[in-house]
Amino acid sequence: AHGNDEPPPGSEALRAELQPTRPIYTTDMPVRVRFTLMNTGDRPVDIPLSVPWNFDDGVTLPQTLLLGQPDHPALAFSFNNEAPQAIKPALAGSGDPSGVTLRIAAHSSLGAEVDLRDYYSGVRYPGAYRVEWQPLGPRGPVGAAEFRVEPRKDAILVTDLGKITFALEYELAPRNVENFLELVRADFYNGKTIHRIVPGFVLQGGCPNGNGTGLRKDGKTVVGEFHSTPVDIGTLMMARRPSDPNSASCQFLVALGRQPSLDGKYTVIGRATDPESLRTLQALAAVKTDRTDRPLAPVTIRSINLVDADSERVRNLGHRSAAPSAPSAEPARSGR
Repeated sequence: AHGNDEPPPGSEALRAELQPTRPIYTTDMPVRVRFTLMNTGDRPVDIPLSVPWNFDDGVTLPQTLLLGQPDHPALAFSFNNEAPQAIKPALAGSGDPSGVTLRIAAHSSLGAEVDLRDYYSGVRYPGAYRVEWQPLGPRGPVGAAEFRVEPRKDAILVTDLGKITFALEYELAPRNVENFLELVRADFYNGKTIHRIVPGFVLQGGCPNGNGTGLRKDGKTVVGEFHSTPVDIGTLMMARRPSDPNSASCQFLVALGRQPSLDGKYTVIGRATDPESLRTLQALAAVKTDRTDRPLAPVTIRSINLVDADSERVRNLGHRSAAPSAPSAEPARSGR
């Protein structure tokens, strides 16, 4: 964006940042990333632009900063640890200042959220990506971000009494779904038990201690991602401490009926609605338990396996969204 390859005066106070909107993108969703150019200094910084631009365009970051110039591209992608590939923009302009100046005030920022697929078609393919952004030329600040793109997966939970197939809620709970996928891929759940069954309410499983007290071995917990979507039979949720909405770890709950009292209070990561899954849930709900809701005979999770999501269902799914809702500190009859 600066004709002589030198960043503008005061640019040492500028910081370039990239922030993916989610840790994992599926191949059927936009790959939206937030670009931010921040002025951390006490004085404004003026950036000459090579192409005229104004806020009336509806764009919050000039494309000459977002994409660079053909001779100095601002974006570079690497795929699965390969060498970075610069993305040359198709922009009009000579690369010399146009007389238009962008001023970033002291301690302020300018940003834009864009779908990277609009600029790099290769990001549509499954794999690990790293993107680097250098908006002020080769001597300016650099921002970088890493993320994954993968096919949408369903999770098949196999128990002693049958299997349950969950369609995962990537859109509504990206970080909790990522946590669940990480555990499944590590075979964490294989051999664990469903240690709590409350007919007409929920079942609970995935505890490494088998009694509702256990966490992941590394102690990691995940921030709650709460939405007002209804909790009905087959809804898969991350269990947590009643007093801490951000304490989800490895244990999960599955609703055994419509539960309005749980709406918006637990992070929903999946749903099971097919006939075979519902029959398995009915069989699990009929298991005899003691006074603490613990099955009299162990119910083992033989495995949880990931399979490519049914393509017809994904097409009908669309991109669902729901308004966030504040979690309750004390949900009724909850578990870890």
